[in-house]
Amino acid sequence: MAVLGSFLPWAKISAPILGSISASGTDGSDGWITLVLGLVLAAGAGLRIRGPRLPAVATIATNVAAIASALALLIIGLWKIVDLRSTEKDMRETLSSSPDDPFGIGKTFSDAVQVDVGAGLVLITVAGLAGSVAMVLMLLRRKS
Repeated sequence: MAVLGSFLPWAKISAPILGSISASGTDGSDGWITLVLGLVLAAGAGLRIRGPRLPAVATIATNVAAIASALALLIIGLWKIVDLRSTEKDMRETLSSSPDDPFGIGKTFSDAVQVDVGAGLVLITVAGLAGSVAMVLMLLRRKS
């Protein structure tokens, strides 16, 4: 999910007259980071489920890398969603509270602009949550 989510849209902004624009994760460096984290998580989970028997140190390193990747994906996803909402709020406040707008055009425009969280960002966040829970459950199951 994280690998796919890195390439899908993370945000979509629609404005009257201007149209719509969307940004995927790979438009910036964060998408490439989530791509690598998703690959590390997938490799760690794959080795944990079906991989060859590894020495204890390698197993511990693989588990730590997979869990850390999953947690990083979750944190990045939540951080980007909160950041997008905060940016949207700031944009709306700036447009609607301008003293140089006696006719209220900025307020009308800010009300008409739509900012949506993209499917890619949702997938990355869900992948981080699911990966974290799955890796912890796998570790608990193996120890008991």
